[in-house]
Amino acid sequence: MKVADMTVEDLRFFVEQTFLDLIGDPDANLELNEDFISRLIESIDDKAGRMTHEEFLDELKKDSLV
Repeated sequence: MKVADMTVEDLRFFVEQTFLDLIGDPDANLELNEDFISRLIESIDDKAGRMTHEEFLDELKKDSLV
């Protein structure tokens, strides 16, 4: 396939894959430590201060942002 025939998405994907092939994935051999995993799980489980997508849209409408 010629570059002229590529879509923007095709070209972005090609560049990203070429870049990863050349330098590799910098996070490939990293692991999440236990402290980070615990804090992530706490954050996911903590529902305080969260709102649904619908609630968020209602807030935007209330503030005339949508």
